[in-house]
Amino acid sequence: MGLSAAAPLWGPPGLLLAIALHPALSVPPRRDYCVLGAGPAGLQMAYFLQRAGRDYAVFERAPRPGSFFTRYPRHRKLISINKRYTGKANAEFNLRHDWNSLLSHDPRLLFRHYSRAYFPDARDMVRYLGDFADTLGLRVQYNTTIAHVTLDKDRQAWNGHYFILTDQKGQVHQCSVLFVATGLSVPNQVDFPGSEYAEGYESVSVDPEDFVGQNVLILGRGNSAFETAENILGVTNFIHMLSRSRVRLSWATHYVGDLRAINNGLLDTYQLKSLDGLLESDLTDLAILKDSKGKFHVTPKFFLEEANTNQSADSITLPQDDNDNFAMRVPYDRVIRCLGWNFDFSIFNKSLRLNSGNAFGKKYPLIRASYESKGSRGLFILGTASHSVDYRKSAGGFIHGFRYTVRAVHRLLEHRHHSVTWPATELPITQLTSSIVRRVNEASGLYQMFGVLADVILLKENSTAFEYLEEFPIQMLAQLETLTGRKAKHGLFVINMEYGRNFSGPDKDVFFDDRSVGHTEDAWQSNFLHPVIYYYRYLPTGGEVPPCTLAPASAHGHPSHRGRLLNRLDCPDRAHPTSEALPGELFGHRFAKLLCRVLLPVRPHAPEVATLLPAGVPEDAGTREYREPLAAQSGEQAPAGLCPHRQAPGGQQPAAWRPRATRFPPGSRASGSVRR
Repeated sequence: MGLSAAAPLWGPPGLLLAIALHPALSVPPRRDYCVLGAGPAGLQMAYFLQRAGRDYAVFERAPRPGSFFTRYPRHRKLISINKRYTGKANAEFNLRHDWNSLLSHDPRLLFRHYSRAYFPDARDMVRYLGDFADTLGLRVQYNTTIAHVTLDKDRQAWNGHYFILTDQKGQVHQCSVLFVATGLSVPNQVDFPGSEYAEGYESVSVDPEDFVGQNVLILGRGNSAFETAENILGVTNFIHMLSRSRVRLSWATHYVGDLRAINNGLLDTYQLKSLDGLLESDLTDLAILKDSKGKFHVTPKFFLEEANTNQSADSITLPQDDNDNFAMRVPYDRVIRCLGWNFDFSIFNKSLRLNSGNAFGKKYPLIRASYESKGSRGLFILGTASHSVDYRKSAGGFIHGFRYTVRAVHRLLEHRHHSVTWPATELPITQLTSSIVRRVNEASGLYQMFGVLADVILLKENSTAFEYLEEFPIQMLAQLETLTGRKAKHGLFVINMEYGRNFSGPDKDVFFDDRSVGHTEDAWQSNFLHPVIYYYRYLPTGGEVPPCTLAPASAHGHPSHRGRLLNRLDCPDRAHPTSEALPGELFGHRFAKLLCRVLLPVRPHAPEVATLLPAGVPEDAGTREYREPLAAQSGEQAPAGLCPHRQAPGGQQPAAWRPRATRFPPGSRASGSVRR
């Protein structure tokens, strides 16, 4: 009886029922968050998601975390500083000089426990990342290669669509938010005649014995090129290094991605006349020819085009045949390509619109200052691949920088999807000074992500108290209320770290005599990294604030390349705030002197009509100290005693001055300076 009752389920009607149910049974698991890559950035995001109790999974193609570091750098020495001793017990301060550790609550998971070397071995990083994932119990699916990513539109989804991830086994995964932390993994190649003869940095031998007595040409001029040269410098006949750009030294540019001193031995041998050389040319203007003996010759491409023959050095005339002074007249035994890396766009469907198609867009995905894709809401780029936000400006492409940008992204999403406001500390106004001084003396996120992440102080009504928000992406300042859930109704301060106006450049002397200043009123002249405080009566309006700038470049003396804010800093329908707009309760505070040059919102103006100095003040007097008197514009008077320690040229205090941005001098704790 039981058998006969069950039979219809397996008969034709039951078969139809099974078929109807099958699609529902095959729906892939749907997670809130997916992370591609278990490198430093992926693990850092996994840590924050796990601490918040979120639903997530990390997909890693290798059998363990940090697969990039199992192979790169090729010569195994990292150039990220592992400073184990600072003389300080403050953990936050010590992170300023620890470029390898990820953020966590566990003091055992600091990189200084994994290597004693100042420049560690890459194998120590692999071991560290493995312990980080295992000790914290992060949910990583290893040996899982995501082969394709696309979108499935769904109005019920957080962002109007789900991300569909297909792995190498055909298994499908779905998520509402996708974090891509895969780094830059595709070798950059330049197509020119003979480029196929070049060996890639990713595959060339690392055994110096393979280069004994050889002439070597290296294409490129970054750290990978100099790292390769350093490895073989003592065994080659000579090394020539060819690139279209001049050498950029990190100690001169303050950009850690430029050439580091640990790798620049070739510069010594070049400048001290020891056969090695640096040459400048665009690779697309050259050609590499191979002769019958297997040697490689470099020639201008037009020689090859004029010959109209095959690419053999034996069949065409070369420059060295007629000119004994041709720089590359001697043939090379090896040509090595060290031209950097690009992002791997191949797994992403075009509907995600990650690639802009321009030259820079081939290296980095298109993202906003919030690290979210410009083409797909809910898709975030983390880690090295997110460096387009601050390329050549700050440290966002390196662990000691992106560990903080990852945390910022997590905080943004906590508010967007879980209604958790951006963390803030509310304090009475009497603690304003100590709060700012403590942060500028100790905070690592401000220190490493200068010009990108800034602290924001939101004043309460009547300035009796304030909320302190740490490390907010300042390019998103106009959207602060929407992104954080905090209100900025009564004015706000922004604390940012900046270098001086002579901080870098081929014509700049970064060691000039007066690079360090010791007086607060002259702090704006400091060439070192130092804090700058901005005051806004209202939030900026419009879109993103340009990178590394909070106001029009000419308004606070930044070089023109720092960018210009095109939108009004104050609301268009409001009157320009007066100098008395600075909260009165702060005037009598001991911090008031340090705020004497606080930058009030200024109207945008064309550079050719911008007047930054009063009549009769010479141009070299310092555009950051003096502004055009306001009396002629609005009849405003400068608040008495606000800046009593600073006078205009000639010893006279102008009738009215617009307050400026406060810049602390280095070396003075009382002034809230940066400890170097």
